[in-house]
Amino acid sequence: MALRTPRFIMSALVAVILCGGSLTYGFGWGVPQWTAVFQGALAPAIAAYQGWSVTLGIVAAGTLLIGGSLALSWFRATFDYLLIGLGVLAALVFIVLGLPAQLIAQVDAAVSLVIVGLCALLVAVVFYRAAKDRLSGRFTRRRHRPAEGP
Repeated sequence: MALRTPRFIMSALVAVILCGGSLTYGFGWGVPQWTAVFQGALAPAIAAYQGWSVTLGIVAAGTLLIGGSLALSWFRATFDYLLIGLGVLAALVFIVLGLPAQLIAQVDAAVSLVIVGLCALLVAVVFYRAAKDRLSGRFTRRRHRPAEGP
């Protein structure tokens, strides 16, 4: 994989801007607190579903963006999209840090559930493929044959 391609350089710059921008803003002005937003326009949605609508929206967006960048990176066999996924992860973590404590706990629980679900999916796929190979006859046992003499 070539590391000096224009696409890799651009994706590295995007990742550096997202990570560095979040870090610089956090050190300079602190983590933004979103409590005023949640008490204002989003108060009915939070009150109706105890914040799960916002939590699932953040986790779903993060899963799609980060999972999509990982899948693209894997399909194209390049690190370009992996760096963009890292930058998106840094920005999402920065956004989540400013949420109220109840929503941070819910995001943590939802992310844990997504990770456990992905691990279960991986185990199911590996088991399915192993069973399929075993039943299709591709997996054959090697028999020890006696050595033939001259």
